[in-house]
Amino acid sequence: MSLFLAPLIATAESAPVGPSNVGLGSIVLTIAIVVFLIWVGYVVLNSRRRIRPPEKPGPNQQFFMDNAGLENDRLTRVLTAAVIAAGVLAIVMPIYFVNETNRQQASAEEIQLENVHSGAQWWINFSCTTCHGPDASGGAATIAESRSGLNASWAVPSLNDVFYRYDESEVRHWITYGRPGSPMPANGLEGGGAMTVQEIDQVLDYLHSIQIDQADAVAKVDGIVQNALNRITNAEDTINTRILVEQTKLDDILDGPRRWSVIENMPDEIDQLLGGSGTCTKDSAALVGTTCAAAGVDTDRDGITDEAEIGLGAISQLAFTEIVTHQVNTTTGAVDPVTDGNFDLNFDPSTGYTMTDATGTPLADLDAAANLITHVKAKHLELSLLNERKDQFAQPVLDGISYLQSALEQQAWAVDIDAVAQKAGLSIDDATRAVGLFNGYCARCHTAGYNAGVAFEQKAGSGAWAPALSGGRAITQFPDIQDHIDFVIGGAEAGTEYGVNGISGVGGMPGFGALLSQDDIELIVAYERTM
Repeated sequence: MSLFLAPLIATAESAPVGPSNVGLGSIVLTIAIVVFLIWVGYVVLNSRRRIRPPEKPGPNQQFFMDNAGLENDRLTRVLTAAVIAAGVLAIVMPIYFVNETNRQQASAEEIQLENVHSGAQWWINFSCTTCHGPDASGGAATIAESRSGLNASWAVPSLNDVFYRYDESEVRHWITYGRPGSPMPANGLEGGGAMTVQEIDQVLDYLHSIQIDQADAVAKVDGIVQNALNRITNAEDTINTRILVEQTKLDDILDGPRRWSVIENMPDEIDQLLGGSGTCTKDSAALVGTTCAAAGVDTDRDGITDEAEIGLGAISQLAFTEIVTHQVNTTTGAVDPVTDGNFDLNFDPSTGYTMTDATGTPLADLDAAANLITHVKAKHLELSLLNERKDQFAQPVLDGISYLQSALEQQAWAVDIDAVAQKAGLSIDDATRAVGLFNGYCARCHTAGYNAGVAFEQKAGSGAWAPALSGGRAITQFPDIQDHIDFVIGGAEAGTEYGVNGISGVGGMPGFGALLSQDDIELIVAYERTM
């Protein structure tokens, strides 16, 4: 028996036990059985019929009201409510309309006020006040006059009456693109400036808000005419005064070497006083960038020795009295000396606060010495340059004087009133007024150099931004005098022909019908046709 069972026992002991004995087929079969059972369960569950509760009938299937109720009571209530609502609307709508109109108007006015306020800020921020004045009544701008090389005071027009001459599109054009050949720069982005379209709109709103009354603008006419005539009368005196101004400038240039000799050694003298042995203190030596080897006597203990204070006072007063320039009083014609107040210093060894500053606050002597050092160095550099290049500085002034003397001889500003009266068929008084009107209102554009001043003015009607009128060109342009008069009254419209083959761009000829009387415009036209 043991022999019979041995093979069986050996076989049982050698068979592997555990997961490694499970084959791939068993796994697949198991998965298939599980999937099958899940499918059977799903079919069984879904094969049963679900019992749903009965659906509630919709509103259209339910009883609401019989015909009598609908056509009598309910209809009466609805119509009554409609009549009441219509009555309320009939009352409310007119009230709303009136209030809404006022609200929109008030809102528009508020927006306009905000635009005007913003425009006033741009007017300041973009430096319009510098030339046109804070109230836009006109002013002046300094330019380098191209013909002479001299500085000139350019007459800048008023803008508080500009809309009596130009419309808004023309004013916008000048703001955006400027006026080449004048101090007026391009301000709009399209012209190369910095102002946006909205900012220009707001400036225009501001200008509209400060326009003077038309009656006030008309009332200025006689004064403008008289000023223009006075300019002609006083032309020689004006140019002679300008020659004196330039001659005084030349004299100061030629005096440069003498003033240089006064200040040439002053920086070294100050360094020696404040940093030298026996005249220095620790503080004074520091001012000149050195150290004090042997301190001197400093009675008031202000950081500067007594000897140095006496020496600084002497240097200051020498510079104050000798380094002097000159200026012309254009009213009296007197040439007055101009001293430099930065040199008018005193140092008292007995007190540390000899002087006061511009506000009246006591100024320490040590601080006053520091200010003196700074100013001496600056003046030393200035006069050193002038001493070296005296001739180079003098030549442009000599050229300017020569130009002014030539202008004085040529008298381009002069007008023969008698000849005008004879040619135009006017009385002397009317011819005189005609010249004043033209110079006051037309010469700015039609006469070269007029804006720069009488010394730079060329022949009347010689042309600048506007066409020349001399040589009979006004008659050539307007054979019919009435067309000429109408053109001065209404001005030019961009892209519209005028006269014979004339056409204007934006910002061209302004109209003067809102400022000048018919008689005054006829006088201008009569004078222009004699040129």
